[in-house]
Amino acid sequence: MHPYHLRWYRYRRLLAAVMTLPALDTSTPVPHEFSGQWPCCFNGCAEAGRYVHASRPCMEPQSAMVLELVDAALQGIEPISQRTAAWQAFARCAVPQLGLGSLARLVALLQQYGPAEDAELALLLWQGEITQPVAALKVVQRLRHLVAFMQSQGITDAASWLQWRDSADAQAVVHNAQHQARETIHALLWHLDSGRCDVPWVLMFARRVLGQAPAHGHIMLAIQEMAEVTNLSAKVLARRIAWHERLFQALGDVPEFRLAWWRCVKRTLQAQLTNATAAKLQVQGVKEPLPLSLAVHLRQGQPMLTIQLPRAFGAAPAWPNLTMVQLRQEGWGSGLGLCLLLQGEGALPAQLQLDIAKRWKAAQLQPPVFERISVTKWEISCCWCDGLWKPSNLDQAEVSTWAIDTALQVMEYVQLLKGMLSHKSDK
Repeated sequence: MHPYHLRWYRYRRLLAAVMTLPALDTSTPVPHEFSGQWPCCFNGCAEAGRYVHASRPCMEPQSAMVLELVDAALQGIEPISQRTAAWQAFARCAVPQLGLGSLARLVALLQQYGPAEDAELALLLWQGEITQPVAALKVVQRLRHLVAFMQSQGITDAASWLQWRDSADAQAVVHNAQHQARETIHALLWHLDSGRCDVPWVLMFARRVLGQAPAHGHIMLAIQEMAEVTNLSAKVLARRIAWHERLFQALGDVPEFRLAWWRCVKRTLQAQLTNATAAKLQVQGVKEPLPLSLAVHLRQGQPMLTIQLPRAFGAAPAWPNLTMVQLRQEGWGSGLGLCLLLQGEGALPAQLQLDIAKRWKAAQLQPPVFERISVTKWEISCCWCDGLWKPSNLDQAEVSTWAIDTALQVMEYVQLLKGMLSHKSDK
């Protein structure tokens, strides 16, 4: 069943995305795609250019707790657009710059800057997005009070935070904390009372998954229906969605840009390979049977672009011919890891394989891996890291430029190989 006011295909798409969210279990590390933690890439991608992350991870598994805490501290900021901008500045800039991947790191930072330096700290945390200095100072002070309250309750990490906030007497403890500032109590109650702090993130999640912004009431009723399907309360499900959506927004991912990137790669390669007979973009490794958009599937599975090439006209069966160019992505955890597969027909003698390896090395390309499928069928593959997919600071033009650069890099491999195969055929 689905709410009558939300069209069935939108409901199923939203449900499919909700079902992919893991439970809030801090006993095991949060997967990279949810935590925003990006370890260093392979093949020295730190020297690959503007699309590469910093040398150290920008987030830690405990970062979701810090993001949630700051979200509660910012509740008093109006308008909402300014509050969102301040939170994004904290998540995308302050967290990696100051290493705020855990509550312990946040506590250490608050100790390094005393109350007299709150103006300096406000600039570091909110990056100038809160335009009123007095309001920026109040948020820092509220954050200090929230952290002090959590320490008084013995909360030291995400696990103890989740356990405390879900306890039956959490609200009673807050109500009885008369020594706390009224704004601190208000922020905590706002966060604990019916998950009202989670609602904006649920709406943001729905807008991102559906590609549009349905009515607030329609989405929240749909969440209630989904809670019954997943045997959870609506409050718990909303908290799970908000927990992961904060991490997603902290990463600054843009699904539409990912799809635009792959489509631009496809167009560029098709323009270069004018004799291509077919070109197909698909996603492998997605087990979810419910309908998700291609952009969401790209995030969950392994994108793969396959271009078929015709056999050279009049070529003898023994002549080596390139018949397929395939570019696929190996995963999102350790950067934009790409693997190029070049498949062909005809004989590929040992000496030619050695010559290809030497030529690619001379051109400073990645070393090839040869595989003989049969006497007249072979594959050549190589892998490299094209940087980290974190397009929060990129615009559409920069994403297109990146995709064109990657496609031309693929063409460099293709042209070198085709040139050597043609030379072999001419002998």
